[in-house]
Amino acid sequence: MDMFSPYYDIARKLFPNAKIVLDRFHIVQHLSWAMNRLRIQIMNQFDRKSHEYKALKRYWKLIQQDSRKLSHKRFYRPTFRMHLTNRKILKKLLSYSQELREHYKLYQLLLFHFQEKKTEHFFGLIEDTISCVKPIFQTVFKTFLKVKDEIMNALELHYSNAKLEATNNLIKVIKRNAFGFRNFENFKTRILIALNIKKERTDLVLSRI
Repeated sequence: MDMFSPYYDIARKLFPNAKIVLDRFHIVQHLSWAMNRLRIQIMNQFDRKSHEYKALKRYWKLIQQDSRKLSHKRFYRPTFRMHLTNRKILKKLLSYSQELREHYKLYQLLLFHFQEKKTEHFFGLIEDTISCVKPIFQTVFKTFLKVKDEIMNALELHYSNAKLEATNNLIKVIKRNAFGFRNFENFKTRILIALNIKKERTDLVLSRI
């Protein structure tokens, strides 16, 4: 389930005995949003023409990425005027601000505990640091603590709407690339081709009602 609060009220009303499982993607997305907002705040403290500002703006994805997945390949980086790996660039970015460096370490630890499904470590870290992190992170942490049971279900149960989210994203990409469709049937056909569905299953489902 999405983290949109009205959904909880509907779910609890219609399915009072059901366990609510939050979508893992949206949980990570909240953490990523907090890290990105903090980066922007710190970036804006520098002059727009400064090297620090340009580097933080250009290589923002490295801060968002899981540190374990950073590439070791060296490429020429115009911003730094030298050949560097992504890890070396990240090290330079974090050296610009102690606040950025500390929150980045916290962000990566939370990602690690979440991906490894270590529920106690994940919430333990949140509870230990909520009083000393920046307001942006505090907001996200308070939200997580408010829906703690639902997040625990997401980590402990195998249910996920990842396939549905991926399909929905694919449909958006198809629509965007085509600049919209005037004919709905053509739009539907393009979706079915992309999903490798030879025959629409809607008629079969409706025939059983």
